[in-house]
Amino acid sequence: MKCERALEILNSVKEKKDILTSYEEISELAVKGASIIKQIPDLRIIELETSKGCSRKIHCSFCTEPLKSKIQFRKKQDILKEINAFDKLGVKYFRLGKQSCYYSHPESIGIIEDTRKQFNPKVLHIDNVNPVNVITKKGIEITKAVVRYCTEGNIAAFGVESFDPNVIKQNNLNSDPETTYQAVKIINKYGKIQGNNGMPKFLPGINLLFGLIGESRTTNEYNLNWLKRFIKEELLIRRINIRQVDIFKGTPIYNSIGNKFIKKNKKYYWKWRNQIRQEIDFSMLKKLVPKKTILKEVRTEIYDGKTTFARQLGTYPLIIGVKQRLELNKFFNIKIVDHMLRSVVGEVI
Repeated sequence: MKCERALEILNSVKEKKDILTSYEEISELAVKGASIIKQIPDLRIIELETSKGCSRKIHCSFCTEPLKSKIQFRKKQDILKEINAFDKLGVKYFRLGKQSCYYSHPESIGIIEDTRKQFNPKVLHIDNVNPVNVITKKGIEITKAVVRYCTEGNIAAFGVESFDPNVIKQNNLNSDPETTYQAVKIINKYGKIQGNNGMPKFLPGINLLFGLIGESRTTNEYNLNWLKRFIKEELLIRRINIRQVDIFKGTPIYNSIGNKFIKKNKKYYWKWRNQIRQEIDFSMLKKLVPKKTILKEVRTEIYDGKTTFARQLGTYPLIIGVKQRLELNKFFNIKIVDHMLRSVVGEVI
Protein backbone atom coordinates (compact mmCIF):
# COMPACT_ATOMS: atom_id res chain seq x y z
CA MET A 1 0.00 0.00 0.00
CA LYS A 2 1.06 3.61 -0.64
CA CYS A 3 0.92 4.51 3.05
CA GLU A 4 3.03 1.59 4.31
CA ARG A 5 6.24 3.65 4.42
CA ALA A 6 4.47 6.47 6.26
CA LEU A 7 3.14 4.05 8.84
CA GLU A 8 6.60 2.54 9.32
CA ILE A 9 8.01 6.00 10.09
CA LEU A 10 5.19 6.81 12.47
CA ASN A 11 5.52 3.49 14.32
CA SER A 12 9.28 3.84 14.64
CA VAL A 13 8.80 7.25 16.22
CA LYS A 14 6.18 5.91 18.61
CA GLU A 15 8.53 3.10 19.66
CA LYS A 16 11.15 5.69 20.54
CA LYS A 17 8.51 7.54 22.55
CA ASP A 18 9.47 10.61 20.55
CA ILE A 19 7.41 13.43 19.09
CA LEU A 20 7.40 14.44 15.44
CA THR A 21 9.13 17.79 15.75
CA SER A 22 11.73 17.64 12.99
CA TYR A 23 10.78 18.61 9.45
CA GLU A 24 13.14 15.92 8.19
CA GLU A 25 11.12 13.31 10.10
CA ILE A 26 7.80 14.37 8.58
CA SER A 27 8.99 15.10 5.03
CA GLU A 28 7.65 11.81 3.68
CA LEU A 29 4.50 11.92 5.79
CA ALA A 30 3.57 15.35 4.44
CA VAL A 31 3.63 14.04 0.87
CA LYS A 32 1.74 10.84 1.72
CA GLY A 33 -0.84 12.82 3.66
CA ALA A 34 -1.85 14.87 0.63
CA SER A 35 -4.14 12.03 -0.44
CA ILE A 36 -6.55 12.94 2.35
CA ILE A 37 -7.89 15.63 0.01
CA LYS A 38 -9.75 12.81 -1.79
CA GLN A 39 -11.98 12.59 1.29
CA ILE A 40 -12.92 16.28 1.05
CA PRO A 41 -15.15 16.62 -2.02
CA ASP A 42 -15.11 20.41 -2.19
CA LEU A 43 -12.76 23.26 -3.09
CA ARG A 44 -10.23 23.83 -0.33
CA ILE A 45 -7.24 26.09 0.27
CA ILE A 46 -4.32 23.99 1.44
CA GLU A 47 -2.23 25.68 4.13
CA LEU A 48 1.39 24.55 4.03
CA GLU A 49 3.61 25.05 7.06
CA THR A 50 6.93 26.75 6.28
CA SER A 51 8.45 27.15 9.75
CA LYS A 52 7.78 26.96 13.48
CA GLY A 53 9.12 28.68 16.52
CA CYS A 54 10.18 32.33 16.52
CA SER A 55 13.53 33.88 15.62
CA ARG A 56 13.27 36.60 18.29
CA LYS A 57 15.55 36.16 21.31
CA ILE A 58 13.02 37.60 23.76
CA HIS A 59 9.43 36.71 22.92
CA CYS A 60 6.13 38.52 23.27
CA SER A 61 4.49 38.11 26.68
CA PHE A 62 1.68 35.88 25.40
CA CYS A 63 3.64 33.84 22.84
CA THR A 64 3.52 30.04 22.98
CA GLU A 65 5.97 29.43 20.11
CA PRO A 66 9.05 29.06 22.39
CA LEU A 67 7.07 26.59 24.51
CA LYS A 68 6.39 24.38 21.47
CA SER A 69 9.56 24.50 19.40
CA LYS A 70 12.86 26.17 18.71
CA ILE A 71 12.98 28.05 15.42
CA GLN A 72 12.98 25.61 12.49
CA PHE A 73 12.60 26.33 8.79
CA ARG A 74 11.17 23.78 6.42
CA LYS A 75 13.32 23.18 3.34
CA LYS A 76 12.06 24.60 0.07
CA GLN A 77 12.38 21.24 -1.67
CA ASP A 78 10.13 19.57 0.92
CA ILE A 79 7.49 22.29 0.57
CA LEU A 80 7.55 21.93 -3.21
CA LYS A 81 7.23 18.14 -2.97
CA GLU A 82 4.08 18.55 -0.89
CA ILE A 83 2.66 21.13 -3.31
CA ASN A 84 3.45 18.74 -6.18
CA ALA A 85 1.53 15.94 -4.43
CA PHE A 86 -1.54 18.17 -4.05
CA ASP A 87 -1.17 19.53 -7.57
CA LYS A 88 -1.33 16.00 -8.98
CA LEU A 89 -4.62 15.59 -7.12
CA GLY A 90 -6.04 18.70 -8.78
CA VAL A 91 -5.49 21.19 -5.95
CA LYS A 92 -4.70 24.74 -7.17
CA TYR A 93 -5.28 26.87 -4.06
CA PHE A 94 -2.44 27.30 -1.53
CA ARG A 95 -1.47 29.39 1.47
CA LEU A 96 2.00 29.40 3.02
CA GLY A 97 1.09 29.69 6.67
CA LYS A 98 1.59 28.86 10.33
CA GLN A 99 4.98 30.59 10.50
CA SER A 100 5.59 33.53 12.85
CA CYS A 101 7.06 35.51 9.93
CA TYR A 102 7.20 34.41 6.29
CA TYR A 103 9.86 37.03 5.53
CA SER A 104 12.26 35.39 8.01
CA HIS A 105 12.45 32.16 5.97
CA PRO A 106 15.88 31.90 4.29
CA GLU A 107 14.22 30.69 1.07
CA SER A 108 11.15 32.93 1.16
CA ILE A 109 11.59 34.21 -2.41
CA GLY A 110 12.61 30.86 -3.87
CA ILE A 111 9.56 29.08 -2.44
CA ILE A 112 7.01 31.37 -4.10
CA GLU A 113 9.02 31.77 -7.32
CA ASP A 114 9.38 28.02 -7.85
CA THR A 115 5.77 27.37 -6.85
CA ARG A 116 4.58 29.87 -9.47
CA LYS A 117 6.85 28.55 -12.22
CA GLN A 118 6.33 24.85 -11.55
CA PHE A 119 2.64 24.67 -10.60
CA ASN A 120 1.00 28.00 -11.52
CA PRO A 121 -1.61 27.84 -8.73
CA LYS A 122 -4.88 29.78 -8.93
CA VAL A 123 -4.28 31.09 -5.40
CA LEU A 124 -0.90 31.51 -3.72
CA HIS A 125 -0.99 33.52 -0.49
CA ILE A 126 1.20 33.91 2.60
CA ASP A 127 0.37 34.44 6.27
CA ASN A 128 2.14 36.18 9.17
CA VAL A 129 4.81 38.84 8.66
CA ASN A 130 6.86 40.80 11.20
CA PRO A 131 6.92 44.52 10.23
CA VAL A 132 10.55 44.73 11.40
CA ASN A 133 11.52 42.37 8.57
CA VAL A 134 9.55 44.31 5.93
CA ILE A 135 11.47 47.58 6.29
CA THR A 136 14.91 46.08 5.57
CA LYS A 137 16.56 46.01 2.13
CA LYS A 138 15.94 42.25 2.00
CA GLY A 139 12.35 42.81 3.09
CA ILE A 140 11.70 45.15 0.18
CA GLU A 141 12.99 42.50 -2.23
CA ILE A 142 10.70 39.89 -0.64
CA THR A 143 7.74 42.27 -0.94
CA LYS A 144 8.42 42.76 -4.64
CA ALA A 145 8.66 38.98 -5.10
CA VAL A 146 5.38 38.38 -3.25
CA VAL A 147 3.63 40.89 -5.54
CA ARG A 148 5.19 39.25 -8.60
CA TYR A 149 4.70 35.56 -7.84
CA CYS A 150 1.68 35.39 -5.51
CA THR A 151 -1.93 36.09 -6.43
CA GLU A 152 -4.06 39.15 -5.70
CA GLY A 153 -5.99 39.46 -2.45
CA ASN A 154 -2.85 38.47 -0.56
CA ILE A 155 -2.36 39.70 3.02
CA ALA A 156 0.70 40.17 5.24
CA ALA A 157 -0.77 39.67 8.71
CA PHE A 158 1.11 42.04 11.05
CA GLY A 159 1.10 40.97 14.70
CA VAL A 160 1.07 44.59 15.87
CA GLU A 161 -1.14 43.76 18.90
CA SER A 162 -1.02 47.39 20.17
CA PHE A 163 0.10 50.89 19.18
CA ASP A 164 0.37 51.91 22.86
CA PRO A 165 4.10 52.46 23.72
CA ASN A 166 3.58 51.36 27.31
CA VAL A 167 1.88 48.10 26.26
CA ILE A 168 4.54 47.48 23.60
CA LYS A 169 7.35 47.84 26.14
CA GLN A 170 5.77 45.78 28.93
CA ASN A 171 4.84 42.92 26.58
CA ASN A 172 8.02 43.01 24.45
CA LEU A 173 5.95 43.28 21.28
CA ASN A 174 7.69 42.79 17.95
CA SER A 175 7.00 46.19 16.40
CA ASP A 176 6.73 49.82 17.47
CA PRO A 177 4.21 52.15 15.74
CA GLU A 178 6.77 53.88 13.50
CA THR A 179 8.13 50.54 12.26
CA THR A 180 4.61 49.31 11.55
CA TYR A 181 3.84 52.56 9.72
CA GLN A 182 6.93 52.21 7.51
CA ALA A 183 6.09 48.55 6.78
CA VAL A 184 2.52 49.52 5.82
CA LYS A 185 3.91 52.16 3.45
CA ILE A 186 6.30 49.71 1.79
CA ILE A 187 3.68 47.04 1.17
CA ASN A 188 1.23 49.67 -0.12
CA LYS A 189 3.90 51.06 -2.45
CA TYR A 190 4.36 47.74 -4.23
CA GLY A 191 1.15 45.84 -3.50
CA LYS A 192 -1.66 48.42 -3.65
CA ILE A 193 -2.17 47.96 -7.39
CA GLN A 194 -5.32 46.14 -8.50
CA GLY A 195 -4.88 42.53 -9.58
CA ASN A 196 -6.74 40.53 -12.22
CA ASN A 197 -9.57 39.51 -9.88
CA GLY A 198 -10.30 43.09 -8.79
CA MET A 199 -8.56 43.00 -5.41
CA PRO A 200 -5.26 44.75 -4.62
CA LYS A 201 -2.25 42.50 -5.14
CA PHE A 202 -0.80 42.55 -1.62
CA LEU A 203 -1.78 44.52 1.48
CA PRO A 204 -1.02 44.47 5.20
CA GLY A 205 -3.46 43.23 7.81
CA ILE A 206 -3.36 44.44 11.41
CA ASN A 207 -3.84 42.16 14.43
CA LEU A 208 -4.80 43.85 17.72
CA LEU A 209 -4.99 42.19 21.15
CA PHE A 210 -7.01 43.20 24.19
CA GLY A 211 -5.89 42.20 27.70
CA LEU A 212 -2.14 42.74 27.47
CA ILE A 213 0.05 43.95 30.36
CA GLY A 214 -0.28 47.71 30.91
CA GLU A 215 -3.50 48.13 28.94
CA SER A 216 -5.55 51.23 29.80
CA ARG A 217 -8.28 53.38 28.30
CA THR A 218 -5.51 55.33 26.60
CA THR A 219 -4.52 52.20 24.65
CA ASN A 220 -7.51 52.42 22.35
CA GLU A 221 -6.78 56.09 21.69
CA TYR A 222 -3.29 55.16 20.47
CA ASN A 223 -4.76 52.42 18.27
CA LEU A 224 -7.38 54.71 16.74
CA ASN A 225 -4.96 57.58 16.14
CA TRP A 226 -2.49 55.40 14.22
CA LEU A 227 -5.22 53.69 12.22
CA LYS A 228 -6.70 57.08 11.33
CA ARG A 229 -3.27 58.15 10.10
CA PHE A 230 -3.29 55.27 7.62
CA ILE A 231 -6.65 56.43 6.26
CA LYS A 232 -5.54 60.07 6.08
CA GLU A 233 -2.45 59.11 4.07
CA GLU A 234 -4.41 56.81 1.72
CA LEU A 235 -2.63 53.69 3.02
CA LEU A 236 -4.78 50.59 2.66
CA ILE A 237 -5.21 47.93 5.32
CA ARG A 238 -7.02 44.82 4.11
CA ARG A 239 -8.47 43.81 7.47
CA ILE A 240 -8.13 44.49 11.20
CA ASN A 241 -8.43 41.47 13.47
CA ILE A 242 -9.35 42.30 17.06
CA ARG A 243 -9.03 39.54 19.64
CA GLN A 244 -8.77 39.06 23.38
CA VAL A 245 -5.46 37.56 24.46
CA ASP A 246 -5.41 33.86 25.35
CA ILE A 247 -3.29 33.31 28.45
CA PHE A 248 -1.43 29.99 28.39
CA LYS A 249 0.52 28.41 31.22
CA GLY A 250 4.26 28.98 30.87
CA THR A 251 4.05 32.32 29.07
CA PRO A 252 5.39 35.52 30.68
CA ILE A 253 1.91 37.05 30.91
CA TYR A 254 0.64 33.94 32.71
CA ASN A 255 3.53 34.05 35.18
CA SER A 256 3.24 37.77 35.90
CA ILE A 257 -0.35 39.07 35.83
CA GLY A 258 -2.58 36.39 34.30
CA ASN A 259 -5.96 37.83 33.27
CA LYS A 260 -5.69 40.95 35.46
CA PHE A 261 -6.15 43.42 32.61
CA ILE A 262 -8.87 41.35 30.94
CA LYS A 263 -10.89 41.58 34.15
CA LYS A 264 -10.07 45.27 34.56
CA ASN A 265 -10.93 46.45 31.05
CA LYS A 266 -13.39 43.89 29.66
CA LYS A 267 -16.23 46.40 30.13
CA TYR A 268 -14.61 48.59 27.48
CA TYR A 269 -13.91 45.95 24.86
CA TRP A 270 -17.17 46.13 22.92
CA LYS A 271 -16.96 49.94 22.77
CA TRP A 272 -13.31 49.87 21.63
CA ARG A 273 -13.99 47.24 19.00
CA ASN A 274 -17.07 49.07 17.71
CA GLN A 275 -15.13 52.34 17.45
CA ILE A 276 -12.56 50.68 15.22
CA ARG A 277 -15.24 49.03 13.10
CA GLN A 278 -17.20 52.28 12.69
CA GLU A 279 -14.37 54.80 12.37
CA ILE A 280 -11.74 52.73 10.54
CA ASP A 281 -13.05 49.56 8.88
CA PHE A 282 -15.96 51.20 7.07
CA SER A 283 -13.86 54.03 5.60
CA MET A 284 -11.07 51.63 4.68
CA LEU A 285 -13.44 49.24 2.93
CA LYS A 286 -14.80 52.02 0.71
CA LYS A 287 -11.23 52.87 -0.34
CA LEU A 288 -10.33 49.22 -0.82
CA VAL A 289 -13.16 48.36 -3.22
CA PRO A 290 -15.00 51.53 -4.32
CA LYS A 291 -18.44 51.29 -5.88
CA LYS A 292 -18.37 49.90 -9.43
CA THR A 293 -15.30 47.76 -8.66
CA ILE A 294 -15.58 44.42 -10.49
CA LEU A 295 -14.58 41.39 -8.42
CA LYS A 296 -14.03 38.28 -10.55
CA GLU A 297 -14.27 34.57 -9.73
CA VAL A 298 -16.62 35.10 -6.77
CA ARG A 299 -17.98 31.80 -5.46
CA THR A 300 -21.51 31.57 -4.08
CA GLU A 301 -21.72 29.79 -0.70
CA ILE A 302 -24.93 30.22 1.31
CA TYR A 303 -28.39 31.80 1.33
CA ASP A 304 -29.94 34.13 3.88
CA GLY A 305 -33.52 34.51 2.77
CA LYS A 306 -33.40 35.91 -0.76
CA THR A 307 -29.78 37.06 -0.41
CA THR A 308 -26.84 34.97 -1.61
CA PHE A 309 -23.51 35.37 0.16
CA ALA A 310 -20.36 34.77 -1.84
CA ARG A 311 -16.57 35.13 -1.58
CA GLN A 312 -13.46 34.79 -3.68
CA LEU A 313 -11.14 31.97 -2.69
CA GLY A 314 -8.20 33.27 -0.71
CA THR A 315 -7.06 34.73 2.60
CA TYR A 316 -9.77 36.65 4.48
CA PRO A 317 -11.88 37.08 1.33
CA LEU A 318 -14.50 39.81 1.35
CA ILE A 319 -18.05 38.71 2.09
CA ILE A 320 -20.31 39.84 -0.75
CA GLY A 321 -24.08 39.90 -0.44
CA VAL A 322 -26.09 39.64 -3.67
CA LYS A 323 -29.80 40.39 -3.32
CA GLN A 324 -31.03 37.42 -5.30
CA ARG A 325 -30.81 33.66 -4.98
CA LEU A 326 -27.95 32.51 -7.20
CA GLU A 327 -27.00 28.90 -7.81
CA LEU A 328 -24.58 27.85 -5.06
CA ASN A 329 -21.01 26.70 -5.61
CA LYS A 330 -20.75 28.61 -8.87
CA PHE A 331 -18.42 31.43 -9.86
CA PHE A 332 -19.65 34.88 -10.90
CA ASN A 333 -18.24 38.32 -11.65
CA ILE A 334 -19.74 40.83 -9.24
CA LYS A 335 -19.94 44.65 -9.35
CA ILE A 336 -19.79 46.42 -5.97
CA VAL A 337 -22.83 48.64 -5.43
CA ASP A 338 -22.73 49.38 -1.68
CA HIS A 339 -20.70 48.90 1.51
CA MET A 340 -21.59 47.51 4.93
CA LEU A 341 -19.36 47.68 8.04
CA ARG A 342 -17.21 44.68 7.11
CA SER A 343 -18.82 43.38 3.93
CA VAL A 344 -20.05 44.66 0.59
CA VAL A 345 -23.18 44.46 -1.54
CA GLY A 346 -22.86 43.46 -5.18
CA GLU A 347 -24.74 42.55 -8.31
CA VAL A 348 -23.96 40.00 -10.99
CA ILE A 349 -22.64 41.37 -14.28
